[in-house]
Amino acid sequence: MRILICGAAGFIGSHLAAHFRALGHDVRAAARRTGEARQRLPGYEWIECDFRHDREADWHPRLDGVDAVINCVGVLQDGLGENSRAVHVDGAAALFRACEQAGVRRVIHISAVGADSEAQSSYADDKLAGESALKALDLDWVILRPSLVIARNTYGGTSLIRALAGLPWISPLVGATQRFRPVMMPDLCAAVEECLAPDAAVRQSFDVGGKTELSMADILRAYRRWLGFGPSWVVDIPASLARPAFWFGDLLGWLGVRTSLRSNSLKQLQYDVAGHPEAWLAQTRIEPKSLDQFLDQSPAGIADKWQARLGFARPVARFILGLFWLVSGLIALSAGRVEALAYLESVGVTAGMGEGVLWSTSLFDIALGLAMLVNWRTGWVAGLMIAGTLAYVAAITVLLPALWAEPLGPVVKVFPGMALALLIAATQDER
Repeated sequence: MRILICGAAGFIGSHLAAHFRALGHDVRAAARRTGEARQRLPGYEWIECDFRHDREADWHPRLDGVDAVINCVGVLQDGLGENSRAVHVDGAAALFRACEQAGVRRVIHISAVGADSEAQSSYADDKLAGESALKALDLDWVILRPSLVIARNTYGGTSLIRALAGLPWISPLVGATQRFRPVMMPDLCAAVEECLAPDAAVRQSFDVGGKTELSMADILRAYRRWLGFGPSWVVDIPASLARPAFWFGDLLGWLGVRTSLRSNSLKQLQYDVAGHPEAWLAQTRIEPKSLDQFLDQSPAGIADKWQARLGFARPVARFILGLFWLVSGLIALSAGRVEALAYLESVGVTAGMGEGVLWSTSLFDIALGLAMLVNWRTGWVAGLMIAGTLAYVAAITVLLPALWAEPLGPVVKVFPGMALALLIAATQDER
């Protein structure tokens, strides 16, 4: 069977692509950006798609020879480069209509538990509208609404939970008592496989979740046990107190910084994140694993511990490094301007040239600081910071060697900053 998987570079889509390829199916993998994905997974037939802009005509050649389509594309909320309505409704509907026109009848749509207008979130509204667009067509569709999906790797909400599990002594949670029915990624992949069987029921929607209900605090404790971190004090943070942090996450989203701390996340946590998987559990031939069973079958390694501990440490380090460069540039143009020009004059730089040197180096610092703060091309920016620092040190060594002997060590202190930039560059991957 040739299967087109939309969103094949994402969290769920990448696992589904691997699952069906292992079963011997021909996987046509569609994603918005395929460059890195082609390098990691060269065995797939990669095609580029963009649900924000693609229409039916764009999908017709991509559907040539396809027997079934699985749609896993989704975004949490509008932000820089992200448009929830376009992705979940308009773009998805264009794909579904193209399937109908091309005669590709079997369509599996991965939605989300809590896709209900009562959730009062734009995410839920758009997910529901996308489902309605599929249901209106003459296709053999199945809609799966998974609860929290657990895999060996993490993304989004599960990355946040693992990062919270990495905090020492105290675990602050918003919605600590909120109930989930975690579904393990292999079970979700098996569920999609069942939906593609020739005798599978069609034109039905299912909430997909495990047999066991767990609170957010239960899940966090399971991760801490798995990581070997021991118990911690779980503090349930009221939503009203946490709301500013989620608003800040919205702002970061418009700056291009991906975070699961968004207003839609908070609204969904206050509605239903467990779902009602009884119908799926009764019908499936799968015996879903519990979270503890899944974790116990895949012992944590050192990389898992590093990921958990870096979950919050790395963003803080990136913020401090970016702020350091930004403030350094601003100080040089304000409170430190006279002293900086005096240093330049002492090594023979004329007043007019000194202004140019001061402005160019300060704007360089400010630009790198801002780029690091908004998480823009972090690896490249960190590399430029290291190169810039080495250039500053070389110039100081040649022109102002006496600064090496200053009591507060202004030159020596730049080396920890380079080490921090190197660490941030080495851990730049976020998915």
